[in-house]
Amino acid sequence: MASEDFITLAALQLIPSSNLSETITTIDSLINSMISQEFTPDCVVLPEYCFGSVPEWRLAGVKGEDYYLQVWEQVSRLCHKHRVAIVAGSIPFKTPEGKWRNRSYLFSSRGKVIGEYDKQRPFRMEKKLGLEPGNRTPIFEHNQFNIAILVCADLWDARIVNQVAREVDFLAVPTMTTVLDEELIGYGRWAWQSLVAVRSKEFTVPIVSADQAIRSPVSGTFTCGASCIADPAHRFSTGENPSKQALKVAQPTSRTALVSTISAKKLEAYRSYRRDVGLLD
Repeated sequence: MASEDFITLAALQLIPSSNLSETITTIDSLINSMISQEFTPDCVVLPEYCFGSVPEWRLAGVKGEDYYLQVWEQVSRLCHKHRVAIVAGSIPFKTPEGKWRNRSYLFSSRGKVIGEYDKQRPFRMEKKLGLEPGNRTPIFEHNQFNIAILVCADLWDARIVNQVAREVDFLAVPTMTTVLDEELIGYGRWAWQSLVAVRSKEFTVPIVSADQAIRSPVSGTFTCGASCIADPAHRFSTGENPSKQALKVAQPTSRTALVSTISAKKLEAYRSYRRDVGLLD
């Protein structure tokens, strides 16, 4: 981890628009709201498919290369403007070999693309539409932090998490939780946030997960607004609400910027404790 004592992570929860400029304006506004409160995040994570979903595109190249360039240019501009690194959610991407992937990009605080990651556990809908899985979990370095990206369902696979958790300072997880019925939104939030909390404790790694707010007008699916940030090193006292620090959660229906500041020293002390008692290799 970097020599600084703290790392500040942010998850932006939003309802994407089919209009790219509107989505970018929302992201810009949410980052501004953090900075105006004197939070300067080391990394901002956006939701999965925040720039367009698989059902919308139908994997038919409806949005061509020009659209990708627009996305990259706009996200780069935001990074440069606010001097923050951004994990730019994810986007359906067609490789030069003609394979479709669910791809996430890491932009540096200077607006350069410094890494890309392809989702390794496509969901059932994605498989039906021909999305192919990625096969590697790279680690990226930025401002002395080691960062790994997983996308949504990847977090359910402990083997994928285990590949990188001990080598990174945090995991960035763009997410789009989905449920079949509006009445299941509460269950979806509980299931996802419980998973994030358990994986974070299990592997002693901070996790920042950015989700879409309820009912995306782009995909029409019910999303759960389950954005959260887990700090495995936080010890809360009896009667304290864990969501204050150990697991910060967003309100399900809101467009919001969720921020958490994590102590590097406490995190390393917690990892040492877990190793000493035999709970961490």
